[in-house]
Formats: sequence, structure tokens, C-alpha cells
Amino acid sequence: MLFNSIGFAVFFPTVVLIYFWLDGKPGWGGKGNAWLLAASYFYYACADPRYALLLLSVTGITYAAGLATGDGTLPAGKRRAALIAGVAANLSILFFFKYFNLLAGFFQKDPALKILLPVGISFYIFQSLTYLFDTYGGKCRIQKDFLKYALFVSFFPVLLAGPIERASDLLPQFDERHRFDYERVRHGLFRMACGYFMKLVIAQRLAISVDLIYGHYEDCTGYQLFLATVLYAFQIYCDFASYSAIAVGAGEVMGFRLMENFRQPFLSRSLGEFWRRWHISLNSWFRDYLYIPLGGSRRGRLRKYLNVMIVFTLSGAWHGAELHYILWGALSGLLQVLGDMLKPVRKRACDVLRLKKALEGKPGDVCRILLTFFFFTVSLVFFRAGSVAEAVQITGRIWTRFEVKSVLSTSPFALGLGSFHLLFLAAGLGMMILFDLVNEKRDAIALLLSQKKAVRWAVYYLMVLMMLGSASLGSQQFIYFAF
Repeated sequence: MLFNSIGFAVFFPTVVLIYFWLDGKPGWGGKGNAWLLAASYFYYACADPRYALLLLSVTGITYAAGLATGDGTLPAGKRRAALIAGVAANLSILFFFKYFNLLAGFFQKDPALKILLPVGISFYIFQSLTYLFDTYGGKCRIQKDFLKYALFVSFFPVLLAGPIERASDLLPQFDERHRFDYERVRHGLFRMACGYFMKLVIAQRLAISVDLIYGHYEDCTGYQLFLATVLYAFQIYCDFASYSAIAVGAGEVMGFRLMENFRQPFLSRSLGEFWRRWHISLNSWFRDYLYIPLGGSRRGRLRKYLNVMIVFTLSGAWHGAELHYILWGALSGLLQVLGDMLKPVRKRACDVLRLKKALEGKPGDVCRILLTFFFFTVSLVFFRAGSVAEAVQITGRIWTRFEVKSVLSTSPFALGLGSFHLLFLAAGLGMMILFDLVNEKRDAIALLLSQKKAVRWAVYYLMVLMMLGSASLGSQQFIYFAF
């Protein structure tokens, strides 16, 4: 059941109304949580009923292991053994379903051996692991109520594609009572509307152009391939950030505070800042549970660079069981390492060329933002391509066949969009950029909701009309469902 489906349009308001009704009844006793748990398992079973059994298995393993990892009365050795066993069991499940096909392909090309990847497994296993790490580290107390813990693992807004919530943040919220609050619900609904706008109006149109060019990359010039990669950068941002916005908004409507997953990443002034703004829940997960335990930057520069490479390479592997994802992760880490290594060189060059004053303030920020976006875009070729060989060919064409005449001769109407959809895309991108610029300074949604009624409703009608004008594009799956 996709967020952008008719089924969800019926499912979500039904769940919310019954949840508020149960939450407001005398003798509440956790009936609202039981209802959300049932709704979450129904939501997941709509994809495939067998997935629900796997979800229940992961829940049972981490629940049992957590009883030991968070038990302060047990010897440290037994708690550590429980942690290792729980982590190993979950990672084994993830490895089997996600990487079996990759390894089997090296030895035998037999379609009958292909394992179906359960949707969302990478997200809910990583979320489950936060419970083990947080109970072991004393950040979260043991949750003895199995139903509450099961709801933490399966909570439907974040189940399929995050954000990856921390046990220490989300679990305590299931002990709270969430009553209907008009201002909170209005803010959450508009956040969801922003997500739908990014998906329907922008991401789905960009997908048409990107798929067209990447599907015929052998016949395209370097400029056309670079343009498609730039468009893909906006596509994957709008696609994934839209899912996160809908998820966070859905949680907010019901009274839950979920983690922000994107914070205007294309306004970053360095790659380090970029990864602190992009897919925040995953990158902060790797930082807190892998990078820092490995020593972070505390053990010297070489060890820091090694830790960065390990984290980003594993992050690439998390995204998909294909070598091009792993190389994308390694390349992203390498770009960060090189950027850090070259800081003294850049500083010296600015001093020699007397560019320090010129790069201060807004002009310097714009240059740094554009450079950061450029390096991120270049790395995305390995993420978008279907294989390593394809990524290498596309990268080669971008650098060797970037012809000026192609820039002048390539018409915007050659991107697979007619004038109607091209106009909608340009307007949608303009609105998104304006929203991000405002949101960088303050809460853009709260600012809009504080405006006069005429202004608010003009924006509402415009967004609805543009989303209705995108209905002919159909309902496309979110990109990160594949991970």
C-alpha cells in the first residue's frame, strides 16, 4: 500500500479517527497502541502476508535479546553476549534476504534460486538494532510490554522507508496519550501535503526524463548524461524527502514526534555538512553506532579516514546488494577524505590568489554550495546506473563527450515531457527551492499557516490543482522501497 495510493487515502484517516476515539475513552489502557499495532501489521501484510511473519520474527529476536542487554543485574559478559547474539541474528537475516542473490550470482545463474527482498527490511532491522544498542548503553530502559515493543518495530509511517527511529526517542511516546489537537493536526496534514507535492508534481516528472536518457545512454552526449544526472539528484531528493515528509506528517497528526530525515541538503557548503543534512536518520545511525565506536576522529587522521571509508562503504552496501552501490558508497567516502586532506591546499591557494575576501559572505557560500552539489551529483552516476560497467561508461561519456554544441542543441522538450508537464515541473521546482530557502531560516509550514486566510487557501488550491494535473502520470513506487 503506497502512500500515494487510493488505499492509503482510506486507510490513514480510518486509523487516525479510531485511534483518537480509543485514546479519548475512559479506561484507555493502551487500546490505542493495540489498534496501531494491528493497523501496522495490516499495512505491511498488504505488500505480502509472508512479510508480516518475518517482521514478527525480527521483533521477537530483538525483544528477547533486549531483556538481557538492558538487565543491569546480569554480569557484563552475559549482557555483551546477548547484544552480540541479537545483532548477529538480525544482520544474518538482513544479509540472507538482501545479499544472497548477489553471492549466488557469482556461482550459479539460476533464476529459481532468486530470493525475494522483503520491502523495508533494511529500515526496520536497523531500527530494531537501536533498541539493543540503547538498552545496552543505558540510553533506553527495557520494554517488557511486548505489544509496545512490537509497535515500535512496525509503526506504519516509518516501516517501509524510515526515518530510522531511535528506541530511546520513539518507545517512550507509546506511553503517552495523544489527544486531537487542531493546530498539530493542521501542521501535520500540510507537511504530508508538501510530501505529496514533491512526489507527484516533481519526482514523477523528473523520473520520465532521467529514465529516458539513462535508458539510451549509448546514444547520448556527455552533456545530456550530465543533465540527466543533475535531474536525478533532484528526483531522488524529492522522491525520498517526500516519503519522509509524509511519514513525519502522519506521525505528527497522531501526536508522535518523528525524526527529521532531510534538512535542505542542497544548501550545504561542504560534503561533510551535506551528509549531516541528507538521510539524517541513516547517517546519524552509522555515526553513533559504527563511526564513533570505531574511534571516530579521536585516534589520528589516518584512522579517521579509514573509519570514514568503512562507514560510507557499508552505507553503500546497505543501499543495495549490487557492486555499483558499494562503489558509490566508497566514492562518497573518498570524496570526503580528499576534501579534508586538501583543506590546507585550498587555504594556501586562496591566500596566494588573494581570494579570501572574494569568497567571504554570500558569493563564497554560493560557490561552496555549487561545488558540493557538483561532487554529490558526479557520485550519483554509480547510484543510478544499473551496473558498474554502465556507470563507468556513463562517467566516461560525461567527461569525454561533453560537447558545447550539445548544450545549445538539446531542447528541453527532448526530455520526454510535453510543454504542459515541463511547465508544471519548472513551477514545482521553483516552489520547492523557495520553500527550502525559507525553511533554512524558520519553519516554512508554520509561517504559511500563520498567513491570512486568502493567502493560505490560494496556496492550498494551487498545490491541489498541480497535484491533480499530475494524476495522468500514475502512481509510481518510492525509490527507497527497493532498499
